[in-house]
Amino acid sequence: MTVNVGVIGCGRWGMVHLNTLNKLKQQRLVNKIHACDIDYSKEIKVSGLVDSFSTSWEEMLVQESIDVIAIVTPLESHSDLIFELMERDPLLLIEKPLCKSQDEAIEILSRVQDKGKKIIVGHLLRFHQSIIEAKKLIFSGAIGELQRIDFTRITTRQPPRSPNVFDAFAIHGIDTACFCFGEMDPSRVTIDYANSDSKRNPIHAKISVEFPGHKEASIEVGWRGDNESRIITFSGNNGTIIVDTGEVGKIKITTPNETMERRLEDVIQPLEREWKLALDMVKNNSNYKIYPEPGTILRCMKWVDSVKSEYKEKLRI
Repeated sequence: MTVNVGVIGCGRWGMVHLNTLNKLKQQRLVNKIHACDIDYSKEIKVSGLVDSFSTSWEEMLVQESIDVIAIVTPLESHSDLIFELMERDPLLLIEKPLCKSQDEAIEILSRVQDKGKKIIVGHLLRFHQSIIEAKKLIFSGAIGELQRIDFTRITTRQPPRSPNVFDAFAIHGIDTACFCFGEMDPSRVTIDYANSDSKRNPIHAKISVEFPGHKEASIEVGWRGDNESRIITFSGNNGTIIVDTGEVGKIKITTPNETMERRLEDVIQPLEREWKLALDMVKNNSNYKIYPEPGTILRCMKWVDSVKSEYKEKLRI
């Protein structure tokens, strides 16, 4: 089966999708690549990466049958696009968060299940080989019982048009903590502090996540940092594992007896792994209809909603 793909949104991350798809095209896993963006000037930017460019998704779909469409647009556009495209055939790969709220997510997932559609929500760190390997080591007892996770994602980039740091970065931290604690549900998520821009948008925040059994995670995220930081530290009662998510395939393990650095073989970038799952789902080579599981998606939406509500309340006070 040859697979044609489409990307809606050709901004910074949309371009990462298109470059990843070109790599898959070279591997003969993708047939044709189509892109669209309401900004017609993006046609020059994507030239050489796509087989066609349109300024609307409707025009893109008229040109050729498309099997997978990635929605890489601002968050506020997700729901309308999802409901429109759900009436068509393509599998949808939607950048996280799925939508603006847990209530919207419940409605979307219910409709997806009722119609028998297939979707992937881009919780990208679930595809990160270093994190997957760290989780394997944790569950093998390499650092004893996992007690704490420290997640840092600070970027030097300026905030985008929709600068909410909870939707952009904190959702990754919450999901990674749940994932590595064995899909454990938090008992409490609170904001330690949050800094705002001139329009009172949260651009830097620190969040505490409490889990049953006295387990915890600390999540610090932000724009406009002095340096890029993508560090996750997993602390057990007999050692630590450190992952730099900016460097796929390397982990550092420290125990009372030794410190070692492990480099993984056959490293595949997380977005490429995510797209390969999408291609497998289209070809019915995967049992997934929705990835991650609906409960996992809703859990993330619930706690991100919670911290956004807490942030708004702090502003009101």
